[in-house]
Amino acid sequence: MLSPAPHVRHATTGGRTAILDVRAGSWVMLNPAASRIWQAIVHRGGLEGLADEIAVPIGADPAVVQQRITAAVAGLVERGLLADPGTPPSRRRCWRRSGGPR
Repeated sequence: MLSPAPHVRHATTGGRTAILDVRAGSWVMLNPAASRIWQAIVHRGGLEGLADEIAVPIGADPAVVQQRITAAVAGLVERGLLADPGTPPSRRRCWRRSGGPR
């Protein structure tokens, strides 16, 4: 289950979502389509049925819409804005500098 990453703050107004990545010190503005995806994750806890909700009223193919939703979510995960709490965090190597003999 995806959710906003712990270091992310967000607000939605006028059909657009502004996301602040506190860790990186940068803002991301989502367009209305991406904002709808973000809101589904935040408020409903998932994307179940979203492709049909978007596709049916406009006569689009739900499979194509689902592919675009999946790509958008992958981009948000890649940027570190969305996280899966069930997935363990990636391990970073911790390097120590050798200051020479002590």
